[in-house]
Amino acid sequence: MNVSREEAAQALKDIDRANDRIVKLKGYHHGAPFFIVWGIVWLVANSVSQFWPEYQKWVWPGSVAVGFLVSLVLGVMQSRRATPGTRASEQERRIGARIGMTSGVLMVFIVSVLLIAQPQTADAGNAMVSIFFPFMYMAAGIWAGWRLFVIGFITAAAILVGYFWMKDYFDIWMGVFGGGSLIAGGLWLRTA
Repeated sequence: MNVSREEAAQALKDIDRANDRIVKLKGYHHGAPFFIVWGIVWLVANSVSQFWPEYQKWVWPGSVAVGFLVSLVLGVMQSRRATPGTRASEQERRIGARIGMTSGVLMVFIVSVLLIAQPQTADAGNAMVSIFFPFMYMAAGIWAGWRLFVIGFITAAAILVGYFWMKDYFDIWMGVFGGGSLIAGGLWLRTA
C-alpha cells in the first residue's frame, strides 16, 4: 500500500487532533469532581450565612477546610491512577502535583488579597474571593477547553448580578447560583 506525502501529513494532523481531544476530555473528567465539591461548599456556606448569619464566621472556615481536604484526597487519588484499575504515568503524577501546588499558591494569594484589601462587609469579602475563581476558569478555558470558559463566565455573571442587584439575598443567591453553577458545570464536564 502506497501512501502519498499529503495523505501521511493528513493522518498525522488527524492523530494530533485526536490526541488533543483526549487530553481535553481527560482534563474535564478529572476536573469535574472538584467543581462539584466546591459548588457544594459554596451552597452550604452561603446558605448558612443567609439564614443563620451568626454562624458565618465558623461555617466558612469549616466548609473551606472540608472542601480543601476532599480536594486533596481527590487529587491524591487521581494522581495515583489514570483510569480505574491502572496506575497514573509519571507525567500524570507530576501534573497532579503541580496542580496541587498551584492550588496552594492560589489560596495564599487569596488570603493575601483579603489582608491587603480588607473588605468592609462580609458580602464584599465573599464576592472578592468568589470572583477570582470564575475568571481563573475562563482563562484556563481559553487554553484547555471552551466548557471551562462557559462555566467561569456563567459563575462570574451570577456573582456580579448577586452582588450588585440582590443585596438582601446575596448569600442565598451565591449558594444557589454561584454554587449551583459549579455543581452543574461539574456534572456537565463529566458528560464530555
